[in-house]
Amino acid sequence: MRILKNILFVSFFLVLLWEQLLYFFPTTYVTDLKGEFIAVEKPQLSLDTWLSGQFQEQFMKHYEQDLALHPLLIKLRNQTGYSLFNEINAAGIEKGKDNVLFDNGYIKTYMGEDFIGDQAIKRKVEMLAYVQAELKKRNIDLVFVMAPGKASVLPEYIPGKYDLTKKTRSNYEAFSEEFVKQNINHLNITKYFLERKATAPYPLFTKCGVHWSGYGATLAADTTFKYLEKLRKINLPDFYDAGGEESFIPRSTDADIGELTNLMVDIPSDKMYYPKIVFKTDTSKTKPNLLVIGDSFVWSWIGFYAYIPNLFNERSVFWYYNHETGWSANGNGKVLTKDLSLKNETLSRDVIMIINTEASLNNAGQFFIEQMFEMLNNEAQINANEAL
Repeated sequence: MRILKNILFVSFFLVLLWEQLLYFFPTTYVTDLKGEFIAVEKPQLSLDTWLSGQFQEQFMKHYEQDLALHPLLIKLRNQTGYSLFNEINAAGIEKGKDNVLFDNGYIKTYMGEDFIGDQAIKRKVEMLAYVQAELKKRNIDLVFVMAPGKASVLPEYIPGKYDLTKKTRSNYEAFSEEFVKQNINHLNITKYFLERKATAPYPLFTKCGVHWSGYGATLAADTTFKYLEKLRKINLPDFYDAGGEESFIPRSTDADIGELTNLMVDIPSDKMYYPKIVFKTDTSKTKPNLLVIGDSFVWSWIGFYAYIPNLFNERSVFWYYNHETGWSANGNGKVLTKDLSLKNETLSRDVIMIINTEASLNNAGQFFIEQMFEMLNNEAQINANEAL
């Protein structure tokens, strides 16, 4: 017993010494934690906060998060839970079969838990059809890209606690049917991935990613931009794979939820492929003016592989969740979309593309469809009254 006490005492002393050494001599192996954290401010001492114990509690929390060893100890705790108890200590992330990680929001979407109803979807698509027709009169093509959710493409890896026999109708299924019924210009990348996954030589979704993989993003882009060429009867700049690399180390967003688990040791990945996309320079090719409205899946075509910057002209722009300019070809900073002229920004385009993954379909277009319907419908009514 005495020996155990001595070991514990020495261990505690060494941890304290280590903390002090790291404070004065920081090292690269104690890396910061990933994810969003609310910083605890240093408390202000007052008689009331002291007597209530509020000062002491906040003081401890503030200095605990400031410890040099804090990230390492958090990772050690997370790794212990993962390795010994199969637990993930990260909000909204679940470990599925074969170490495949899921954002549980996509599982709930796949199960139909956020289904908004057939009537709501029918009405939304009716508005979209009206907008599509009115824009076409102005030689503007509208395209809706349905980006896949990981749970829909890899349902066989969903954690066993979910009873897949209880899956109900989903927004994806209802939108897919209604788009066909109302002749909406759309691409169903979920369906495309499901058809390809059995024969795809590399993962379309990585084990630790929430978005389509780097390889999957290139397949989706190739399909989308060929469709756009056919729809608009144009020739976009050519691009090709100049010979990429195979890797077991994820790049860009291919480990975006894996990073949030804050483990000591990364979850091993399957072999992935990263194409080297080269864009040909040819002034005879058409570079349309694009407005794209969408969620985080769009970033794969801007940052991971620069399709949008290379295939579209210098006035093209991305409205992130229809809230702000997430990216613009002219390099201007972020601007809230509510501060822009909807008419000027939309009716001056060649192509308007809406890209939503399945988890975003409960508010498809993020109110852009409703805004466009109202603007175009009001304009049509004014023109009709003037014609009388």
